[in-house]
Amino acid sequence: MSGNGTSGEGAVSSPRGDRRREALLAELDRQLRTTTLDAISVADLTDAAGITRSAFYFYFDSKAAAVTVLLSSIQEAAATSNGVLVNSDGRFRSRVTSTLSGLADRMLDNAHVYRALLTARTTHEPMRRLWNEGRAELAAPIAEYIRSERAAGRAPDGADPMALATSLIQVNESVLEHLVYDPGADREPMIATASDLWVRAIYGRPDPAVDNPGDPS
Repeated sequence: MSGNGTSGEGAVSSPRGDRRREALLAELDRQLRTTTLDAISVADLTDAAGITRSAFYFYFDSKAAAVTVLLSSIQEAAATSNGVLVNSDGRFRSRVTSTLSGLADRMLDNAHVYRALLTARTTHEPMRRLWNEGRAELAAPIAEYIRSERAAGRAPDGADPMALATSLIQVNESVLEHLVYDPGADREPMIATASDLWVRAIYGRPDPAVDNPGDPS
């Protein structure tokens, strides 16, 4: 996140300061479309943006910290997909397939950002912490869905709902990671397999009857 803890509040909120920060982020986004995060230097960013090196470190303590700012858009897309998954009608397997496919579309549109986030996650502890916190936020409504399905007798008791939801999100993450590094890969088998894992993990069986019994869709 922003590394401006030692800077004055007035400078942080000034229009000129905001423009410089946005210029750095825009340049980072531009360069990530053709270059890996590891290959981009702070000098590359500041020179292209017409901003001093000290200005960069006023806002961010590292390249990874700058990439972290871009994480919010990824998390928002995932949260929207989660809402569709747990709140919409139709067969559960179809809902998982549809939401994961839509999320894959969003991530592929921003593959350069997702790849940079994956790189930053391995080298930047604050980024790793934010990623894990975001995953926990995404898991919470899924865990509640699992509890409600168990209470209604549609799903059997099993693993802790939060732990199960977290593991299922990690299944989705593995699919997305594969796709952003290999955009030409056939994603249908991966998404179908992930959807099957979700159904079996929550409902204990692949029986279509678990998908909103009586709903022919």
